Amino acid sequence: MNRRTQTINERYEAMMFAKSAEEARKAARELVRVVLGDEAVKQPLGEALRECCRELRPSDDPREQARFENEFIELGIWPASNHQRVAA
Repeated sequence: MNRRTQTINERYEAMMFAKSAEEARKAARELVRVVLGDEAVKQPLGEALRECCRELRPSDDPREQARFENEFIELGIWPASNHQRVAA
């Protein structure tokens, strides 16, 4: 496994198993940076996570893709947090 893949897996797991909303957002921001690059952290976190999902887990079925993206966003942005936060 190359270093980038390992880092992506580590950040995804940190986001998945976060014990607080702040931990989840921190891991999500780091994941966005690794997958999409430094410029992506200027986007709202929700949109950046959607793009990450499209890169990491693409689907040919639009309904399935939307479900994947929504689940991905839920991991990085807990319900109590603002969905329009900037990733940085």
